[in-house]
Amino acid sequence: MVDHCWLKRLEGAAPGNTSDMGSRMIEEDVMMSGPSAQPRILFVTPEVVFMPEGTGNTTDYINTHIGNFGDLLADLISDLFNLGVDVYVAQPDYRRIFADLFRRNRFKGVKKIPGDRVHLTRDRVFFYANYPHSNFQWENTKISVAFQREVINHVIPEVQPDLLHCHDWMTGLIPAMAKKIEIPCLFTVQNLDTAKSFLSYVEDIGIDAAAFWQHLFYDRYPINYEETRESNPANFLLSGISAANFVNTSSAAFLAKVGENQGLFAKFAIWGALVKKMNTGCAAVNSNLAKTQQYIDIYERMLQRSLLQPEREKFEFDAVAHSHDLKLLDWTARKTRRVHALHLYT
Repeated sequence: MVDHCWLKRLEGAAPGNTSDMGSRMIEEDVMMSGPSAQPRILFVTPEVVFMPEGTGNTTDYINTHIGNFGDLLADLISDLFNLGVDVYVAQPDYRRIFADLFRRNRFKGVKKIPGDRVHLTRDRVFFYANYPHSNFQWENTKISVAFQREVINHVIPEVQPDLLHCHDWMTGLIPAMAKKIEIPCLFTVQNLDTAKSFLSYVEDIGIDAAAFWQHLFYDRYPINYEETRESNPANFLLSGISAANFVNTSSAAFLAKVGENQGLFAKFAIWGALVKKMNTGCAAVNSNLAKTQQYIDIYERMLQRSLLQPEREKFEFDAVAHSHDLKLLDWTARKTRRVHALHLYT
């Protein structure tokens, strides 16, 4: 039973980096208020999920309701908050997108959470950005690195979460950092998109990647930090899958692709990473309309403690649908292993 929150901080600055993360972090355990302390979850997402309802620091935040994965995520977060879960959200401050949504007045059936639960990361690259799905890859890579810099250097030290829930490749470096400082991390994969970057670029933007470089996934097996830094790019999506404690994905996004061409898909490193997680019992497949209770079950398994207060009633769990998805994942994994022998480094 885990009765305290780990705030593991790194000892001193890592070699070859001048960011404030290393110098600010020393290794220590911060005890919470004992067994009754409620677990704290920080959602990290590049999606346009919540936006300020008004102006000022005390305003509530409402879901953007733009009809993508962000809506499903807003439903999950608001459900957890209404159940009494200590939940926080980190997302980019998409000011131009927020202004566009205000002009279009798309706020029917909104879900609200208090303003102090949302941490908008601020950088000019976010302020004038387009919707992530409409950007070029290099634009999203730039947004991704700047966003993760703010989360790693500022949001995580401030929130001090017991568990991180990161979403898709634009948060793929954070599970590796979380592994280093021993914060459990759930990584949700939405699609096959990814990006690659040299550690030198990531560090120039302000992330102390040298502190957790050995937990990232590279194009080829890394020899050492100095050799890797400027010649061996890290794959963001595969880094997130490999470093996270638990991975979940959508049957619609992946199993359909496997069914189209199992032999081709077996050659993808991403499938090997997912199979490796599944074989250790650290992966699950959810439908796009996954029940909140399914996520609660995953969180409680990772935290090794109850997430809800005893008086709170859990949502109905669609056990039949969940079991069906897990069987599909097991079947596709067995088919894949017959087609292609996978070799992954750790």
